[in-house]
Amino acid sequence: MIPTLPIFLAFMLAVCGLPAPAQSPVLLKVADFETADLSQLSLQQARDDSIAIVTSPVRDGKFAARTLLRSSDPEVHGGQRAEFSDRKGTKIEMNGEYWYGLSILVPEDFRPPAESDAVLFQWHTQQGGPSPVLAIRVNREGWRLTSDAVPGAKRRTLARLPLVKGRWTDWVVHVRWSAERTGFWTIWQNGREVVNERDIITHYPEVLGPYAKFGQYHSVDALVPVNSVFFDEYRVAGTGGSYERVAPAAGKPARP
Repeated sequence: MIPTLPIFLAFMLAVCGLPAPAQSPVLLKVADFETADLSQLSLQQARDDSIAIVTSPVRDGKFAARTLLRSSDPEVHGGQRAEFSDRKGTKIEMNGEYWYGLSILVPEDFRPPAESDAVLFQWHTQQGGPSPVLAIRVNREGWRLTSDAVPGAKRRTLARLPLVKGRWTDWVVHVRWSAERTGFWTIWQNGREVVNERDIITHYPEVLGPYAKFGQYHSVDALVPVNSVFFDEYRVAGTGGSYERVAPAAGKPARP
């Protein structure tokens, strides 16, 4: 049997005494919706149309996902939400380093709730500690990045950023999940570093690290009856990952 090219190259390198080329780390999870369905992640939704595949707008490829939340929707798991959950799909270890990428489009007609934040991307504790330990939110002032990682402490605001509606916003997060002051996180928005914290607590003390969720949570109220938000290009990598491996559309700028 004729060996495949990678096997043949590895054999020739070994014969010549040369090291084999480093293999790119395998992504732990991809939800780019190019399957044209919602099979890549678990869903938390009140109605059948709360989460749907769309062909426009898309960040890359042919498909993206739309979340629809209405003030008339019943609660799901204790709140009004239309979210994707990566709890069952990706095992996250404590004290491990992880990379996450996601693109979010907040449409022109989106209206944040009057008296709270809309949580669009969050990292949730496994066993019910303070949560979310890290969140990317939207309110009337724009983007708000927060942490509830320290038990008993007040919620911290990590950054406040302008919100540009009608355009894809790319997020990349590099983090070490730790219940000790050995954790860190770096967050990029559209390729620009907006948060960089070292030697901090990033997670509640649990056996596993937090699981990622994205969609809409508490995005409506009595004064905001309905909201839609679009998502695309979710990726997760572990140790050995990189910005380029998880960045939406491989870091290519979003089209106007």
